[in-house]
Amino acid sequence: MADPVEREPDAQVPPFADVVLRTPPNWTVVCFAGMLGVVHLSVAVPSLLAGRWACHISLIVGLISLAGAAVGYHCRMEMALLTSQRRVRLRTGVGRLCYERFIPFAGVRAVRLMLEPGVRAKHPESIIELLCRGEDVLCPPTTIPRQQALFMAMALNVPLIKVSEGSDADERPVDRTADATLAGRLGD
Repeated sequence: MADPVEREPDAQVPPFADVVLRTPPNWTVVCFAGMLGVVHLSVAVPSLLAGRWACHISLIVGLISLAGAAVGYHCRMEMALLTSQRRVRLRTGVGRLCYERFIPFAGVRAVRLMLEPGVRAKHPESIIELLCRGEDVLCPPTTIPRQQALFMAMALNVPLIKVSEGSDADERPVDRTADATLAGRLGD
């Protein structure tokens, strides 16, 4: 019997689709620049309405700060696992104004997942990193760190390294002394 679907041996279909991970906005920068702009504009606008023109510097600083807050809101870091191209794309910036670089899959040595007990028991603090030649690339934060790290390790075909602070609170050390003494008695 002939195989109804003939495949070319050279054409390899990637086992996973391309995945893009993005960071949320840096709210510290957005809030600080926004509040700085609002403070300066709250001084400049009443002065301009009162007919005093000496507040133009405060007006300029306020408008620049609000523009900085808007840019800070839209500025993101993006990591894309391009399995079809066998490389990782790292992009930082706003739209087409961005810095972009690529890391081939062969340059990634492992995926490291670091878990620490968080403030809340159900939400541990986690960091996922790609261990590459000469650098460690920090991945965007996620709510499902274990699943994401496992997926990345499988897609990149590299080992997954899990680092955590000791054992979980639910796991208790097992006392094997009673088993050993019982086995010793049965062996007599």
